[in-house]
Amino acid sequence: MTDLSPIKKLPLLRDYDADSWQKFNAASEASRAIFSARGYKRIDTPIIELTELFLRKSGGELAAQLYSFTDPGGYEVSLRPEFTAPVIRHIIESGRIADLPLRLEYSGPVFRYPSPDAYDNGLSGSFTQTGAELIGIADPSADGEIIAMALDGLKVLGIDQPRLVIGHVGLIWDLLQPMTLSDRARLFLINCVGTLAAGGAERVRQQAAEMGLLPLAADVDPGNRSAATAPGSLPASMKIEALLTHSLGNSFSGSVGSRNPDDILARLALKIHSTDDPAAVNGALDLLAELAKIKDRPEEAFKRTRETMANAGQDSSPAGLIEDVIQAVIAEGIPESAITVDLGLAREVAYYTGSVFDLEGPEGEKLGGGGRYDGLVRALGSDTDTPALGFAYNTDAVLKVVEAAS
Repeated sequence: MTDLSPIKKLPLLRDYDADSWQKFNAASEASRAIFSARGYKRIDTPIIELTELFLRKSGGELAAQLYSFTDPGGYEVSLRPEFTAPVIRHIIESGRIADLPLRLEYSGPVFRYPSPDAYDNGLSGSFTQTGAELIGIADPSADGEIIAMALDGLKVLGIDQPRLVIGHVGLIWDLLQPMTLSDRARLFLINCVGTLAAGGAERVRQQAAEMGLLPLAADVDPGNRSAATAPGSLPASMKIEALLTHSLGNSFSGSVGSRNPDDILARLALKIHSTDDPAAVNGALDLLAELAKIKDRPEEAFKRTRETMANAGQDSSPAGLIEDVIQAVIAEGIPESAITVDLGLAREVAYYTGSVFDLEGPEGEKLGGGGRYDGLVRALGSDTDTPALGFAYNTDAVLKVVEAAS
């Protein structure tokens, strides 16, 4: 007799019994029929990939969720957290990039380490993703095709009246482009759209001050310095860079007075890093904060978007980007009543460049999403710019909604 304790599965992962596996198989085949009817071909990629594949353009939030380790060959690898980057890696490595346009579909497990509250909320570190990628078409008709196919697939899986919530990262990029902002400031502002949508404008201003995009609170009101924007809170790298620059011969302008070394280093660091006019940063931030509040049916959202841009003295033509996509979706037979425009829609993955969308159940359940990522193909090693977009369902979430309704 042995007194060894039984070995258990890893926390936050789950088993699939025969009944569960049969349901996932049936869902995969039903989705595949919808995709195949539009000419999408099946593809699969390894569950393990080089970690760099997911870090190169994915953003910090997804990077924090990777299951990563060093394999016996010495490679830094990760379990795939999504399919898009591996699919793009495959078409570049195999030379299929020459066969554009490509329509590819897939289904399989992905792995993302959940947030600290996962134990309380019953979240899992793995789930099944089913989706498709359309590579090589820049026209909004491709957005319409992908989005309509995603909604049609949900109906086949048993979701009554699925809904589309859609925003557009490209609209924000085009709006900021003519403003007198550095690329660093533009990227910062775009990454803060989700925070602005949640009413966090002051938090964004605080972060902008810490980055040197806006004056420190102490510079605006010496008697009202906040701990978050005090000179001592600047990153060490900025202080070191300032010290090196000073040591190499640059001198401070004006009198040092009674400022302590942290004050001196912080202000020099800001002088080095700040290339943006604070008024321009504040103006862009205010405009994005207003746009991020827009969440409405298409017609009203278009009107409010153009009015908001015009009231800020900005060209309203970037609004046409999302209007064109919505028209392409409607042309595919999706009713306007199923569409919500949300310009505050944020993404945890940083490679999106155009339309971004969530797929929801009738009660607002999150079932998946996707968007356009025209820069990813070049970022992953291709020598050409290639338009691309795609979507994926969280198949576990879809089946959970279907089972609850039956």
